[in-house]
Amino acid sequence: MTTAALNDRVAKAIAQHLGKTPKDVPEATAPEVKPPSTLADGQVWFSSVFGYKPTFGDFGINVLPTSTNSDVARLVPSIDPDYVVQQNEAALLVAGITDGDKTLVTGPTGSGKSSLVKYVCAKLNRPFIRINMSGDVESASLFGTLVVRGGATVWEDGAVTEAANYGAVCLVDEWELMSPEIAMGMQNLLEDGGYLYLKEKPGTSEDRTVNPHKDFRLVFAGNTVGQGDTSGAFSGVGVQNTATIDRFTNTIRLSYLSAKHEVNVITSKSNVPGSIASDMVRFASLVRNAYESGNIGLTMSPRTLINWARKQQRYNVAYALQVSFLEKLTPDDAKSVQELYSKVFA
Repeated sequence: MTTAALNDRVAKAIAQHLGKTPKDVPEATAPEVKPPSTLADGQVWFSSVFGYKPTFGDFGINVLPTSTNSDVARLVPSIDPDYVVQQNEAALLVAGITDGDKTLVTGPTGSGKSSLVKYVCAKLNRPFIRINMSGDVESASLFGTLVVRGGATVWEDGAVTEAANYGAVCLVDEWELMSPEIAMGMQNLLEDGGYLYLKEKPGTSEDRTVNPHKDFRLVFAGNTVGQGDTSGAFSGVGVQNTATIDRFTNTIRLSYLSAKHEVNVITSKSNVPGSIASDMVRFASLVRNAYESGNIGLTMSPRTLINWARKQQRYNVAYALQVSFLEKLTPDDAKSVQELYSKVFA
């Protein structure tokens, strides 16, 4: 019997057992998530801090008190009053931080991955440490190394170790670029009840073991989900160990903001009037469609939109576009984008 025939027979048997034909079997739907009727000690409602209720229901969260340790307090970011939040995605991140999840945030360039994590930390009064990963980042800068200070050799913690000790939210940005050596160093931290082992630190095994603060959280962010780049748009992105990917317990996929929200971002970050901002967003949508269709090799991110808007303080709209975006393109792509520009700004 062929595999296809076997699969067909199994499907029919299941359908007969349910008393339905295969076409009658409904698709699985996500269960409704209901908020708890009471809050745990020290918690407040999500809606009371963020000003809205998530689509999956309100829930209790922890806003940390201001730390008396100045080294920790200085790591808490300030709230950006002009930040335009992607509401459901922010709620998913807050839920993951509340539940102690290891979170992966993925999305296209400029979709606001790192700024989302920073914004949430500011609202929750949590210390925030961001690490920009690259292929040449050494483990010493992340976990720690021996340094000479005052004529003596002492151990100096790296960024990840510092975050674990301080109970910070540690954002590993562009995580797909990290080397296998560093990925293996992170493995224990990604486990439930995990710890950090500093193999280069002098002393006993107890001296080398760091048990993270109870408020320590790991968030990884990147353009892919760690299984390589099929688009060819992200140079240097590698396929990560499946054991690492399997350890993420909360995955959030960001997309670009809605047109209305992007207009609000542009007008809040520049002095461009709303009518021009609306046309800029329409133009950006055409560019993105052309990129996704494979017609041009570079897309227009919200970051580029803001830069284009700010350049209009010095140049007219067309020349601001040229210096902020067009000059990055190949001649053929630039010609195609100029045609799209003419459709919107004719």
